[in-house]
Order: sequence, then C-alpha cells, then structure tokens
Amino acid sequence: MPFWLRLNMFFRSFFLQAGWNYVKYQNLGFALVMMPFLRRLYRNDPEALPTVLNRYLEAFNTHPVMASFCFGAMARLEESIAKTAAVTDYKEQVMEWNGARRGLSITAASIGDRLFWGSIKPLTLLLAIFIWMILGVDFFETQGMAPVSIIYGFTAGAIAFFVYNTIALFVRWQGIKIGYESDESSCFGLTRFDWNRTIYNAKRIGIFFAVGLMLFGVYRFMAGVRVDVNFVARAVLVLFFVLLSFITRRMRIPNVYLYITAVIIFNIVCLF
Repeated sequence: MPFWLRLNMFFRSFFLQAGWNYVKYQNLGFALVMMPFLRRLYRNDPEALPTVLNRYLEAFNTHPVMASFCFGAMARLEESIAKTAAVTDYKEQVMEWNGARRGLSITAASIGDRLFWGSIKPLTLLLAIFIWMILGVDFFETQGMAPVSIIYGFTAGAIAFFVYNTIALFVRWQGIKIGYESDESSCFGLTRFDWNRTIYNAKRIGIFFAVGLMLFGVYRFMAGVRVDVNFVARAVLVLFFVLLSFITRRMRIPNVYLYITAVIIFNIVCLF
C-alpha cells in the first residue's frame, strides 16, 4: 500500500463516526475511509465500483481506534476479490470478506473498549490528578495552601490528553499497515500483540495511582488532626480485607465467604 494512500485513509479514519446511525452504525464512515483505496483498485473497472461500495455500506461497528486493523485487512481481502476471475471463486472470496468484516469488527471492538475506554482513558485521568497534586493544586480543598496558577490546571490536562492521543494515533497509523500486511493466521495482525497482558498491566498501574492518591488524600486530610486509634484500627481492617479479596480471587476462592467473614468481624469490632 503506497504511503500517500495509507495517509489518506488515516486522516479519513477520524471521520469514521461522523455518519453514525442506528440502522447500520459506522457504515458511512467505513465507506468513506475505504473509498480512496477502492477507487485506486478499481480504476480500470469503474462500473464495478458501485457494486463493491454496497458491501462497505452494510452494517459495521467497532472501536474507532482499533478500526484501523479492519481497514488494512479489508483492503488486503479486497485485492484478492478484484483478482478473481471465476464466478464461484468470486462468491467464495466475498463470503470470506463478509466473515472477516464481522469477526474483525467484533474482536477489535472488544479489545478497544477494554484497552482504551476501560484502561488507558481512566489511567490518564488519574495521571492528570496526580500531576495536579504534585504541582500543588488544592484538589482536596485543604486550608492554608497558596493560590495556584491557572496554567498548572491546564498543564495536567494537556499532558493526559497528549499521552492518550499519542497511543491512539500510533495504533491508528500502525493498525492500517499491520492489518494490510498480515493474513488470517494472525487474525490480520490482532494476535501479534498480547492485548490481555497490556490491559492487565494498564489496570494494575491505574490501581497503583488510585491507591497512592487515596493515601495522599487521607494524609493531607488527617494532617494536624488528633489520631483516633479506633478509626485507624478499623481503616486497617478494611484495607486488610480489600487486599485479601485479591488473594482469594487468585486462589479461585468464592468471595462470598470472604464477605460473610468480613461482615461478622466488622459487627464484632463495632461492639467494642
């Protein structure tokens, strides 16, 4: 695939959801992205283009960033269809194309939702809050802090925006190339990466940031306040059961037993 064609599809991919509808979802945007490739592929047979385009106007719905893998894969399969001479082979190729379109859109949507919506976006939000606190923004509204420049407030948001979109743009750009150069054996490049491990690590980093922010908030809130031994003991007990829940889940022990134990112990502690 020529660089200029890939670049054209890349820019058009930002309009994938511009024509979103409740009937066929992203089909208009899908056809818009693939149009430069189809025009180039069928430039010697312009009469075939309307029929081909009808296939791209069928229902299509996936994650907007991970959709780049679908664009590359559909382009590769479309080249095979264009080279087919026999009618029987043509029908088989079209059926394979339709199956790949449905399968890839579902797989890419599952990966993208968990990776971008469920992991990276919350992680960058926590990163912004963490930067605010480092810069001295009075996020917890504690007293005695000097006013902070408004530039600090925008700095954290800008860094979080840059981090998220750097990852998203990289996947958009590389996905077209990887999907086009791969084949069915690697699910058109989707299985070349350990997405589950990436999502797992992103969530663990998010938990680290969240726990750190909570501990820092408790420290700032409790600074200068007389420590209540009973409060500390109960807080430690709650944290103990939270950590224990991670252990029981790894050991495949039903958490219902842990919850029952926790309720009994909490009731006993509250009596004293």
